[in-house]
Formats: sequence, C-alpha cells, structure tokens
Amino acid sequence: MANAYVVHTAAAIVLVSLLFGHPVQAAEAYAQAGSPSWAQLSPEQQNILAPLQQEWDRLEPDRRKRWLELAGRYPHLPPDRQLRIQQRMHEWASLTPEQRAQARERYKQLKKLPPEKREQLHQRWQEYQRLPEEKRQRLREKRGPGPPDTRGGKPADQPSSR
Repeated sequence: MANAYVVHTAAAIVLVSLLFGHPVQAAEAYAQAGSPSWAQLSPEQQNILAPLQQEWDRLEPDRRKRWLELAGRYPHLPPDRQLRIQQRMHEWASLTPEQRAQARERYKQLKKLPPEKREQLHQRWQEYQRLPEEKRQRLREKRGPGPPDTRGGKPADQPSSR
C-alpha cells in the first residue's frame, strides 16, 4: 500500500515538473521515489559503488536496485571478479547515455540468441582474451572505430536491464 503511494506521488511530481518545464527535476524526483539516495547508502555500499556516485541520484529506481543487489553479492566474490567489476563500473560510468543505451540493446540481443549461439560467442570471446595484447590491439584497429557488434561482443559484469 505504501509502495503504491510512493509510486503515485512520484508520478504526480514528475507530471507536474514536466508540465512546468523542469525535466531534470522530474527525472530526479522519479529516481528518488522508493530507492535510497547516495547519502542513504551504507559506507560499504558507497565504497563498492563509488564509480557510480556522480550519477547515482539520477538513476531510475530499478537500476539502483540492481546495482544494490550487485553490491550485496560483491563482498563474497573472488578478488579477481571484484577487480573486473570495479573496472567495468568505471567503464560504464564513463559512457554517454547513448553508448549505455547501445550497450543495453546489444545485451538484450545477446540474451535472445539460442544457447548454442551464445556458447559459440562465449568460446570466441575466450579465445580472443587468450590472445597477446598486441594481437588484440591489431584486431581492434582492423575493426575500426565504433561499438563492437554482437558477433564478438560480450556483456559486461553489470546488472541486466530487463
């Protein structure tokens, strides 16, 4: 019942803000409804999610929830996985909104592939990872600028966007 109240209140704030020309405030009001602000996170959560600090209060509640779920699992992960997650969060935080939308779309496309095709892509990704750095660099240069396509891409260690 209280959750429905929060959602309705947030929707009303967003609607009024949009009607009166304050889209940034509307987005922030929506993001704050029913999810903790950066200041409300525990020190441990803030430490884990530090790469997302600048944008945290503008994230949608469902995205915050997925990042918080990751932060809950994080302490139980092996150190190499923790390092990889931190690197990916830094990369994610540096992307433009358009690049993030493209990454989410590629992830959705990969999830739609049949299991055999996903396994094939996973094997190709592992083979690529085993290549020496100079060989990978040559392949990246040969491919040219732009986002990787789904033929050789791999989703990052980030919450999925369902």
